[in-house]
Formats: sequence, structure tokens, C-alpha cells
Amino acid sequence: MNRIIQIFFWVGISTVMLIIFGSISGNFVYSFYFLSFFMPVVIITAWFFNNVLIPGYLLARKYGEFFLYAFYALIISLDLELLMVFIAFILIGHYDHENLGRIIDAYKWMPVTMYFIIILSGFFTIVSFLLKRNYIPGREDSNKYIMVRSERKNRKLDLSLVVFVESMADYVKIYLATEETVITREKISSLAEKLPVRFIRVHRSYIINYDFMESYNKEEVFIKGKSIPVSRTYKHEFLAQMKIFMDIC
Repeated sequence: MNRIIQIFFWVGISTVMLIIFGSISGNFVYSFYFLSFFMPVVIITAWFFNNVLIPGYLLARKYGEFFLYAFYALIISLDLELLMVFIAFILIGHYDHENLGRIIDAYKWMPVTMYFIIILSGFFTIVSFLLKRNYIPGREDSNKYIMVRSERKNRKLDLSLVVFVESMADYVKIYLATEETVITREKISSLAEKLPVRFIRVHRSYIINYDFMESYNKEEVFIKGKSIPVSRTYKHEFLAQMKIFMDIC
């Protein structure tokens, strides 16, 4: 999931949880209170699983390391969650100790539900990567062109000629194999959603075309003699994508 989808996903989950547990307990203020304690731990745990463990280890077939790191991550996450539960109930007990038993009974399933959501988000991450396995590099793509706004007109670009894309603050440069550079004010995140699977985001400022890649390592990609950095944010997903392409070829 890209960042915008993740934001909508967690906002939606938080809203649903707020409504469900607020209705069960009859107090939406307490529901928001407990969510504010538990949700940060859940989001961080889900991010670690979906952006580090799954692409960097599970999909790269490093199963032993995946289960080991997943076990450690789960233990740390559970410890943090229990600490949040302890603090939350202490504070509630200080202000509303007469109803503490009823409150505990109403919210005891909230942490369990949240870990189920982590599993669900991980499932969607795995499915999205597995769907990409159906892509074979070099096969003609159904999406051959992209339309961008450049020099006050809409321009149709042949994707087979796009080498890489670079974001330059308030505009984006699209480098073509013909040595031409197309400049557009469209955001790189918007372009990333339009481009087919062979275009890979390796940095907040770069998208590369797999077909033009000459070599790579964990820190950089080389395309037509140019070194393009691979950031820590996108490294695990990039390496997993490379593993998928190499398995197919």
C-alpha cells in the first residue's frame, strides 16, 4: 500500500473501532481515549511488518530470518501494548474507579482486534507483491503510454522510452532514452500511481525503469552510467521487487 492508501486505511480502521467500541461501552470518549493509547503501537508494528519484514525477508525467501525477527517484533510490540493497557487503566481508575470493572470488560478485546488488523494489512501487502509475480519483464505492457502536462500542453509519452523520473522540489523531470528531458509540475507520487509495475520507486525523488537498469546494490542503482540512490524507506520493497523479477527471468 502506498502512503495515501495507508493513511486512509488507518483512518478508516480507527473510525470503525471508535464506533464499535464506543457503542459497546456506551461511551465514545473512552473509546477515543483507548484508541489514542493503542493505535500508535499497532501502526508502528504494522509498518515494520509490511515495509521491512515482508518485502525484505518473507518475499525474499529468507524464511528463518523472517520468523525470528517477526517473533522479536511481536514480543516487543506486545510488551509496549501491555504497558499502554496498564497506563490507560491506571488513569481511568484514578478518575472513574467505580466503573473500572465494566470499562475493562468493554475494552478487553480491543488489543486483540488490533493485532488481527495487523495480520489483515500484512495479508494485503503479500497479495499485492504476489500479483506482481505475474509480470514478466520485457513482455509488452498494456499500458504503453502516459499523458503528462508539459509546456502548457498535454503530452503523450511512450513508456518504453522513459529511463527514470526525478523530482526537483516543485517540478518533475522525466528522462527519455532519446536524451530528451520532459519537465512537468505533476507530483512524483501521482506519476508513481500511473506507471506500470516495471517502474520502481527507489527514493522519494526517483522512479526507475527496470528495463534500463544496468546494475544495483543496496545503496544505489546504475542506469545509463548514472548513479541513483536507494533510500532506506524504499530499500526493502526495491530489493524484494528485484528478487521477484530475477525469479521470473
